[in-house]
Amino acid sequence: MCSIGGIINGTGIEKIIDAQKHRAPDESGFYKDKHIELGMGRLKIIDLSSPGLAPYQEDDLVLCYNGEIYNYIELKKELAQYGWQFRTVSDTEVLLKCWRQWGVRMFDKLNGMFAFAIYDSKKKQLLLARDIVGEKPLYYYHQGPKFVFASEAKALPTVLKLEKQENDFFEAFQHCLVTTLWQDVYEVPPAHYLLFDLARGTKKIVEYWQFKPRAINLKTAEEELEHLLANSVKLRVRSDVPLALYFSGGVDSSLIAALHDFPRRHYFDHMEPSLEKEFFAQIPKVLWHLDFPVGSFGFFGMWKLAEAATKQVKVIISGEGADELFGGYVRYLPVAREYEMRREYPSYGYLFDKHSAAKDYCEAFARLTCRNENVELVREKLAPFFEMFPDPVNAMGFADFKLILPSLMQMGDRMAGAFGLENRCPFLDRRIIEFAFSLPPEHKIDNLKQKAILRRVAAKYNLTDALNMEKRGMAVPYNQWKTQSGWDRSHYFNFLKDTWHQIYQ
Repeated sequence: MCSIGGIINGTGIEKIIDAQKHRAPDESGFYKDKHIELGMGRLKIIDLSSPGLAPYQEDDLVLCYNGEIYNYIELKKELAQYGWQFRTVSDTEVLLKCWRQWGVRMFDKLNGMFAFAIYDSKKKQLLLARDIVGEKPLYYYHQGPKFVFASEAKALPTVLKLEKQENDFFEAFQHCLVTTLWQDVYEVPPAHYLLFDLARGTKKIVEYWQFKPRAINLKTAEEELEHLLANSVKLRVRSDVPLALYFSGGVDSSLIAALHDFPRRHYFDHMEPSLEKEFFAQIPKVLWHLDFPVGSFGFFGMWKLAEAATKQVKVIISGEGADELFGGYVRYLPVAREYEMRREYPSYGYLFDKHSAAKDYCEAFARLTCRNENVELVREKLAPFFEMFPDPVNAMGFADFKLILPSLMQMGDRMAGAFGLENRCPFLDRRIIEFAFSLPPEHKIDNLKQKAILRRVAAKYNLTDALNMEKRGMAVPYNQWKTQSGWDRSHYFNFLKDTWHQIYQ
């Protein structure tokens, strides 16, 4: 967990890094020339002693880096075969040498979460890049000749006068994606890099990863998934500092716990008597850390977990991503059930048409997903993913992976970052992502059993309690506190928006 920032045609990089000090309390440093100012704050996780890692410089290159390259040891061995020598034991140095050896082809080799900037002072070019899921944040402002970037959006107003704006996506999905609530402020999209030419003042954004289905031997699929997950956990517990597990007792966290012995586990109790008072007292501070409101009932639970974990560790492991990859959300079930019926009884399509109010699976899922009345916008955003897959189960999961999961990454990163913690997610290994979305739908949802293949793997470890537990999130009972009915989030989301606007008046 680190912080990065930079300014082209401006000054004030110290303010940008200072505004993010909570996420990177251990070390900070700066690089300046007449064209650019760069800064980096560091939370020391790998290589606690080598100097000059924040930022890291080699010849004409400067690297500001947030994240972890989990397979850095393997990449270091591969790079050594090309003659590269190393002066540190950090993944930071490995990352820059990957760039020097392979350029943009390195993205096919990186197994990790990252947001980084590489400045070439000779070519006068700046590269910004973000991991394929968006685990690590990266915001930028571009207006005329001025270009500013930072890990957290809240750092940008320290050097810029920003204007608020309406955002249709935000209202329909209850979180920001690529565009934000400030004019001319954007996120570098996950799985993309941005190349800025300082001499011309131009930028281009390139997608470096697109999902392509791969072949899976279904007879050995469970064994393959077990192997992939075990290896992913093994890579993600590489750390020079203590780590812990966010443990709910469900299938995802229980399976991670079965694959590695975590002496420290943290559990969120949504029935804690003092929770209501604490929630309303701290929500302005929590929302400031969150950057932008997210209409999930879960981010305060993440805050509480991080608050407890920071007393013992600097790295936490969590189970985010399993639901999107393996069909774990209850809202998938109506569409999955209809797909199952139509596949099983194809000659009865006319009958099912009478029952279904939606004209296709995409529209049905749009109605389930939309958080306001703008169903058509949501359908438009979902449509490309339903065109990618022959079945709606994978389409729904991949749509959530691209459109909804980034909000979970925002919550996980900012809530951990508020306490100087790093959050690692084993299910979000690229190999597991590509495996999961290549599976037939019945390996994900089988009748009403969700995450079917994951459950079969869990059964091998006799995780009986986890398998029998009803799915529940990390939600705070806000509606109960405010005497609102059911799980409607309208009152809650309006409260969050109003509070955010008060913070940034």
